[in-house]
Amino acid sequence: MSNWKLFYGDCSEELKNIADNSIDLIVTSPPYANQRSATYGGVKPSEYVEWLLPISSQLLRTLKPSGTFVLNIKEPAVNGERHIMVLELILAMREQGWLWTEEFI
Repeated sequence: MSNWKLFYGDCSEELKNIADNSIDLIVTSPPYANQRSATYGGVKPSEYVEWLLPISSQLLRTLKPSGTFVLNIKEPAVNGERHIMVLELILAMREQGWLWTEEFI
């Protein structure tokens, strides 16, 4: 029999209730930058990394060393080119201790 628990709420608060190294799989699709501002308040691409790092830090804390993390994210086009926020996020998360292993397109 599986043992699972459902948390409902803002992840920046709910993650605090999860024990270290206790999650096998995390799949997340955080709000895209400059999208759904009425729902999420809208995070600017230039502020996205700073906004997501406290959450990714809690995700890293709760993920088992043998666990898997899947992040579904896409950068917006700004002035006709892709914004580099996803690249900046990857580098910042590596500084937190995440391993960069795969990219799915």
